[in-house]
Amino acid sequence: MKVLLIDDDRVTRIRVCALLEEWGHRTVTAADGLEGLSAFRRERPDLVLTDWLMPGLDGVELVQRMREETAATGRFVYVIMLTARTDTADLVQGFEAGVNDFIKKPVENEELEARIRAGARIVDLERALAKQNRALSAANREITAANWRMRKELKAAAKIQSSFLPTQLPNSERASFAWRYEPCEELSGDTLNILPLDPGRVGLFVMDVSGHGVSAALLSVHVSRLFTRLDDPDSIVRHGAGPGLAPIETPQDVATRLNELFPCDPTGEDIQYFTMVYGVLDLERRRFNYTSAGHPGPIIVRSQPSGETIVHQADPPAVGFFRRPNFAERSVELRPGDRLYLYTDGIFEVTNDRGEAFGKERLASTLSALRDRSLEESVNLMLDAARAWTGGKKLEDDVSLLGAEVA
Repeated sequence: MKVLLIDDDRVTRIRVCALLEEWGHRTVTAADGLEGLSAFRRERPDLVLTDWLMPGLDGVELVQRMREETAATGRFVYVIMLTARTDTADLVQGFEAGVNDFIKKPVENEELEARIRAGARIVDLERALAKQNRALSAANREITAANWRMRKELKAAAKIQSSFLPTQLPNSERASFAWRYEPCEELSGDTLNILPLDPGRVGLFVMDVSGHGVSAALLSVHVSRLFTRLDDPDSIVRHGAGPGLAPIETPQDVATRLNELFPCDPTGEDIQYFTMVYGVLDLERRRFNYTSAGHPGPIIVRSQPSGETIVHQADPPAVGFFRRPNFAERSVELRPGDRLYLYTDGIFEVTNDRGEAFGKERLASTLSALRDRSLEESVNLMLDAARAWTGGKKLEDDVSLLGAEVA
């Protein structure tokens, strides 16, 4: 250990220096405070042994200057003050200046050796701590860089995922459409779409993958891609799609086909499945044929004078749970001005500060109360109401809402 010895008494410097070197320490000496400060800056000692009363710069002032300079770099130096002073006020003044320990003059060899050893142990501990802190800082920089890269990649993935959402709504005088999609994280297990199948029919699709994060998003994107490939021979919604208009698959057949493509592995660590509702809106007949695979059924808000609101329940099972499931297909007759809404459970499972869920009944009554607003306004205001229910908390689940209104 390198020790800086500062004392204006030449005899003390010689004697203490000899002892320090005998005990295996490298020693640098200075005859006063100013010379000691210069040596401190030049030699960078581990321990400083300094007198209190010295010409030019006394021990207390010297320690204060040293502490000021090391504060910026975080370098630790152990300081022992040599003094004949024993008053409590003097000791407090020294401690406040940054002194770690005191040795009473005249110096006893045994006491000096014991206090130097104690200081050496503390210096070693501080060195080990500083080494660990440097390692932690390096690891933190690596983690920060990795998080930045991951965030960048997640944003890129989220952009790709959002490209499968409706980009252009069907242009029809017979119906209007609106939708909102709010992921709770960068990537979402929800997705939805509005598919112009032919001039008189539109496919409406909402799905919810179990879990969150990358794996849920990958499955969501995969299924979305199947729905949007309308002209592909392997289209999920058209039979033998190709040039011209191919026959449209029934919602029941679409659910069955998806169940074949995405079987759930009950033995795996991450059991992944998804619920969905897919339906075909016949604009001429004003009929909505749909299949719910474990997913909440549509909410129908009737036009005036009826104004009735109907909540259709989910039909199990979810996609992938059984090898040969019996998916049901249901039909809803719509009248001019009727609205239908498809949604994921994230919108009615949001909770307030008391832990109360928004609930399907409140969802239905809110949509009914928004009947006099435009379809797009009703979708936007519905999500605003659900978010307000949480008191501004971060969404705990993805939220999707799709609306259609018969002209």
